[in-house]
Amino acid sequence: MRPETIQVLKDALSRADDVVSLGPASPENIQRAKEAGFPQELIEFYADHEPDPHKHCAELEQRIWCVASALQENADAVPGIGVFPHGYVVFASTTSGHAYCIDTNVSAPDGRHPIVLFPRDSIDEYTELPYIEASRVEVASSLDNFLLKFAAGTLVERPHYPER
Repeated sequence: MRPETIQVLKDALSRADDVVSLGPASPENIQRAKEAGFPQELIEFYADHEPDPHKHCAELEQRIWCVASALQENADAVPGIGVFPHGYVVFASTTSGHAYCIDTNVSAPDGRHPIVLFPRDSIDEYTELPYIEASRVEVASSLDNFLLKFAAGTLVERPHYPER
């Protein structure tokens, strides 16, 4: 994560109506995220800049989940329960509940993964992989790029609903 990206994010959050601080995640939460299979760039983000766990997320026009909420989104909520087993890690959402995920199936030469959006209301634990893949909308080339778009309010929020 580039320091200038974190500064842009912090500046945007400081102007929000409900100011949320970013700080280091607890060692226990980092361990839980690692054990769950969160990708390295997300672990590194949480290690120094986790949204306040007491508020559950950092919110502007979308939400970035704290570790505990991200774990819950991937294990117990839709669409995370449907996409996580296929390599998509939910870490943020729209205010409507559509999920932003790190796509661990695709990796740039430097190890970064793109960020994709999935609809909350058409994917669950029974959804077949071809439908999940057809629903995938790439919204950022990396977590760094996602955070800049989050701070600027320019993230795509409209999911794709393919024919069934």
